[in-house]
Amino acid sequence: MGKHEIRLRRQRITARGSDRFRNYNTIVKRHEQDQRVRKIVRIFVIFAIVLILTLVFIVVNRWEEKQSTKSKASISFASLS
Repeated sequence: MGKHEIRLRRQRITARGSDRFRNYNTIVKRHEQDQRVRKIVRIFVIFAIVLILTLVFIVVNRWEEKQSTKSKASISFASLS
């Protein structure tokens, strides 16, 4: 029997196939922690995106207000001349 066949036979689930999953509880705990971390990262990323979009909106709004006051000032100055 070759190495490959031995490995396949060893990996096959038998009556004692659960021996392969001895660390099942630790695997489940690690999976739950990973899921928790993913949720936290996802929430943080969404919050960061909303914050950035809000800041961009505020900056654009202020820039437009400055542009409109400059154009009004130039219009009023031109009418005085």
